[in-house]
Amino acid sequence: MWNRGMGWIALGLLIMASPFAAAQDAAAQPAEGKPPKAQPLPEDNPLLTEPRTPQTLMDAVVLMTDLARPGLARLYLEKLLEADPDDETLLKLRDKHGPALFLALSNDKRLQPESITLLDRVNAAFRKGATDPVRIDKLIGQLSKSAAEREVAILQLRNAGSYGAARLIAALNVSRDPTQRKLLLYTLTRLNREVVPALLGAVEGPDSDLRATVIEALGWLGDSQATTAMWHPAFEESQPPAVGLAARQALARLLFGDARRVHDVSPFGAASELAKVARQNLRGDGDWSVNDDGQVELWSWDAATGTIAMQPVPVATASSRVGLRQARQAFDLAPNRPELHALYWTALMSNELYEAGRGAAIATGPGSALHVGLQLGPDVMQTALLEAMNLGEPVAAAAALHVLAQTGSARLLKAHTGRPVPVVAALNYPDARVQFAAASTILTWDPATPFRGASRVVEVLARALTDSGKAHGVVIDTNEQRATSMSSALIEMGFEPESAQTGQDGFRIASERGDVAVLLIEANVARWELSQTIANLRSDARTAFIPIVIYGDDKLRTRMDRLVEAYPRVRFVVKNSDSAVMARQVATFLRTANTDSITQPQRVATRQAAMDWLTHLADRKQASLFDLKPAENALLNATNEEELGDSAAYALGAVASPSAQVKLFEVSTAVSRAAPVRERALAQLAAHMQRHGVLLTELQVDEFRKAARQETNPLLQSAFAAVIGSLQPDLARSSAVLKAVPK
Repeated sequence: MWNRGMGWIALGLLIMASPFAAAQDAAAQPAEGKPPKAQPLPEDNPLLTEPRTPQTLMDAVVLMTDLARPGLARLYLEKLLEADPDDETLLKLRDKHGPALFLALSNDKRLQPESITLLDRVNAAFRKGATDPVRIDKLIGQLSKSAAEREVAILQLRNAGSYGAARLIAALNVSRDPTQRKLLLYTLTRLNREVVPALLGAVEGPDSDLRATVIEALGWLGDSQATTAMWHPAFEESQPPAVGLAARQALARLLFGDARRVHDVSPFGAASELAKVARQNLRGDGDWSVNDDGQVELWSWDAATGTIAMQPVPVATASSRVGLRQARQAFDLAPNRPELHALYWTALMSNELYEAGRGAAIATGPGSALHVGLQLGPDVMQTALLEAMNLGEPVAAAAALHVLAQTGSARLLKAHTGRPVPVVAALNYPDARVQFAAASTILTWDPATPFRGASRVVEVLARALTDSGKAHGVVIDTNEQRATSMSSALIEMGFEPESAQTGQDGFRIASERGDVAVLLIEANVARWELSQTIANLRSDARTAFIPIVIYGDDKLRTRMDRLVEAYPRVRFVVKNSDSAVMARQVATFLRTANTDSITQPQRVATRQAAMDWLTHLADRKQASLFDLKPAENALLNATNEEELGDSAAYALGAVASPSAQVKLFEVSTAVSRAAPVRERALAQLAAHMQRHGVLLTELQVDEFRKAARQETNPLLQSAFAAVIGSLQPDLARSSAVLKAVPK
């Protein structure tokens, strides 16, 4: 409130103000441009004496504003700024009048720019003073003086916010005087609730007396955000008695408004409550207050300074660290609940991966989360796998599968009524890394009997084999020229572009390829229309995690925003013909799309591993359990590559289908392919014919014989000969062969 009811105002005002005052104040404002410095006539001023000090000048500014005399208010603002008050004086003015007044003055156009300058100076002084330990310690020293001085000091400490609380905690940490400690506790309870996050950092401090005092202060402050942090100190068995009692009393105040109802505070549900909020944070759904830079001011105990310290961190960092602490606390309260073991491990792995940075290799040494997981047993790790998938932590889920591959067995593939088989469920999790890790785990266990979901194993391997080793982006747009421009944007971001004219074709490409990392979809896409295209992409496990960018005219934003809100990892951007502009918009979204980047070496390694597993299955002849037919096309394409071609041809020979024999025929007769690959294909073609009979058409057999006659490579000539023998030639053909032998 601007009217402070100051007693001296009645003496300072003239009984009658000049009848020309309003007109002269108006005349002080020019019609255009920056207002000149106000120069009111002496008789226009209602004050009997001119203010001289910064304090009285500020009082005059407030008074003239209340009296609707902006010309005089600007005059005293100018004089106040000319006096150049120091930071201490500015802070006293802020403490007296409150920060809202300075903000209101800065918004009054009649008082600008002086009012804006004053606000900036006051804010700068406050920021500097709020973090100045010397000034704050001086205020803490004044707490033990007279009641009036104590109230002034408390007011200024309250204005210092969390930094004032940090110095109070530092004083508590070193004080052993009971009277002083009570005074410091009283001061903490008088602070604003904005200091609660800072005080929560002290709850993790090492000194039990300090923790108990801070916990008591949190109970008096009455902010509900402190409730979750009280459960662990209230009921964890190793807590000192004083800390446990203080936490239970704080909970009684927070929950029931009365510390005497401490017996109504029960540990029942405490671990579940901590687990719930831990999952919210690990999932990224925590409710955080952020500063002007969009960061969370995270407070924690700092042993070096003996008090709490603040570190500004991204929201994701705060969520990861606090989620880990809450998961650990939930486990501490109920160590006999295996699901809390799994939650704690998942939080450990998630935090370790986050702190290491995207794309970093999973640590495996002693003390690492993976090393811990190896010691927990497969039953806990199955639950951890489900936890990681539910929390949207694909890399943690893949790590859990890596542990299960080493500690589990095929018995875990047996389904129980009402309970999903976690590893089989992972085959359909919408992240390619989790799917592949699940397939690898199952194959490592080497099951001997069929199980539900076995067909997905080869499908996952085949999809991994279609990954070219470099991330692709798909543009879905009916306009070829516009699609070309969008493809240029993808190239600028380092993606290999693919294009489709319909939603249906775009879905087909994205679902068949294992290397699609982003989809760009024009808002007016047809066959399917946009909402159906998005729905199908998000409902299919192969495409559900691929980030989607919809582009179109700005007038579509409202309709597009509704669609975007309905699905994860979808963003609408305004289309732009400049590919560089589009690339920046898409890249900005991808950085915040909650997707872990897969490096090119990781893609190449996964692809090679998929080929190794397919070769292993072909070698073991496990067609009855893992039918290789879903991998036919992927294997055929891989025969074009020098590194994978030989293995691909070998695995293709294990597919018991007519189409596989045709593909072996195509590879063996294709002169464009490498000779070693053709040699392997010819050997597998012969073996395939021996096991399944000749499944080629007569025309294909004739083409094969022609290719054999034209072959000049001696090694390939011998391989062709073996296949010709497998064609079961009749007596006439045998005679022709023998007659051709030189005499």
